[in-house]
Amino acid sequence: MRGAFRRQVESMDKLQIIPLGGLGEVGKNMTVLEYGRNILIVDVGLMFPETNMPGVDFIIPDYDYLRDKAERIRGVVITHGHEDHIGALPYFLREFNVPIYATTLTRGLIEVKLTSSQRKQASLHTMAPGDVIRLGPFTVEPYHVCHSIPDAVGLGIETPVGLVVHSGDFKLDPTPVDGLPTEIGKLAEFNRRGVLALLSDSTNADYEGTTPSEMTLTRALEDVFRQANGRIIVATFASLISRLQQVTEVAHRYGRKVAVAGASMVANIKMAQRLGYLDIPAGMILSLQDIQRLPPHQVTILATGSQGEPQSILGRLALGRHPSLRITRGDTVVLSSHTIPGNEETVHAVINRLFQKGANVFYHPVAPVHVSGHASQEEQKALLNILQPQFFIPIHGELRHLHQHAVLAQQVGISRERIAVVENGYVLRFTKNTLEIGERIPGGYVFVDGVLVGSAVDQSVLQERESLAMAGVCSIVFRYNQRQGRLIGDPEITLRGFVNLRAAEDLLEGAQQVVRSAVNTCQPGTVVKSVEHIVEKAVSDFFFQKARSRPVMLITGVALL
Repeated sequence: MRGAFRRQVESMDKLQIIPLGGLGEVGKNMTVLEYGRNILIVDVGLMFPETNMPGVDFIIPDYDYLRDKAERIRGVVITHGHEDHIGALPYFLREFNVPIYATTLTRGLIEVKLTSSQRKQASLHTMAPGDVIRLGPFTVEPYHVCHSIPDAVGLGIETPVGLVVHSGDFKLDPTPVDGLPTEIGKLAEFNRRGVLALLSDSTNADYEGTTPSEMTLTRALEDVFRQANGRIIVATFASLISRLQQVTEVAHRYGRKVAVAGASMVANIKMAQRLGYLDIPAGMILSLQDIQRLPPHQVTILATGSQGEPQSILGRLALGRHPSLRITRGDTVVLSSHTIPGNEETVHAVINRLFQKGANVFYHPVAPVHVSGHASQEEQKALLNILQPQFFIPIHGELRHLHQHAVLAQQVGISRERIAVVENGYVLRFTKNTLEIGERIPGGYVFVDGVLVGSAVDQSVLQERESLAMAGVCSIVFRYNQRQGRLIGDPEITLRGFVNLRAAEDLLEGAQQVVRSAVNTCQPGTVVKSVEHIVEKAVSDFFFQKARSRPVMLITGVALL
């Protein structure tokens, strides 16, 4: 107990930074800064599921560390409006009634995600670059950065220990779509004040050079529109407001009307228009019903599903399951987004199905129809050179990205002992001159499956789903006379997802005989649970002998005394 008290006292004069998401993965970004009994949170994002997570809609951070510290949270500051930075807020706000600070567009995107009751209860505050926000011992100074969405910011966070800079997602685009480059002057000011630690976006740490400007995308889109004779369907993220602006501008120049498919994209477009972040000529956007009356060469459709999600608009089009739209020969489909690591197989399957249906598909890297919103190596090194931090923590990326970013930092003169490459959950403790990597707290996956969140859907459930998908299921129901130790009647056996019906007939006949033999080996008085285990092993071994596979066994014995 005395040792625990000493650690608590020691931490009072130290700044703790605890990544709960975004380190060792792409997505669900969330970082906690803690000083004494004060907590500041940066971003609360989600992550898309990997292919080995059947049924999972998305993943949110494990913020169990905060549950008994709710009264210490002074606020949440959001860097921008992409799902991997705001997507978990509706779940977070169910448990934590704390102030949320975001720029105008980001706040609008957050409000779209919240339920009406959450919007009424949430304490949402609008901030802008140049503001100074005091939250307990933390002073937050947002500054504008270029990204693939307007109103993105990085953060200067003054703490009692020193100045921490959180880059947010950024790039050093000289010709951004909104005309607002990253604020180099503010970064230089931070340098003059002295930067204790830099937390910087590592997403493109394995890309040499600099990231192309967003303006190059406009030229690529014009090439696609110039060549296309039929409908053009552009799939992208619903929150990529800058991309939606570019597509509608090019469509307008080529005499096309635009329809929007996807509830989230419709809601975001309406909100962005209302706030002045989307400028679309009057009468240009039509409903899906109205646009089908136009000739194909006058039609553009904006759709969700650039990650190949089966229930998205593009996913359903690829499978032929959309209620009113069909892919036809002569359509042009543009996937204008980066494929999130882990989604490659799903995205490629969608592209292949679109080709099968006769569409012409443009996607990165075969066509320059997407430009990353993240800094590449030279820009990452430039930020390090501008800020010259005492300590450096790579964030936002898989472990390979974080390690590569650390290599870049060493190239510009930051020694290895002043760089902390860590994954989610590690506690980083700072004094004015030291950095210590402490213990690790839980920082794993919390799965969301429909209305089920967290413990209702855990790794064991996913393993069961994967087993069902890999080998199918066999259900056996039998009646059993416990007193005599004998089977009553014929067992009912059902196979699903194991073999086709023709092959199942022979297997079922053999399986029934195996059940009879297994039950009849039991001594009178054997309890039904023991009989179920005997039947399960016998039938599972029979299937493996005949088919070299074992389906998931569901055995139910009805005991008659």
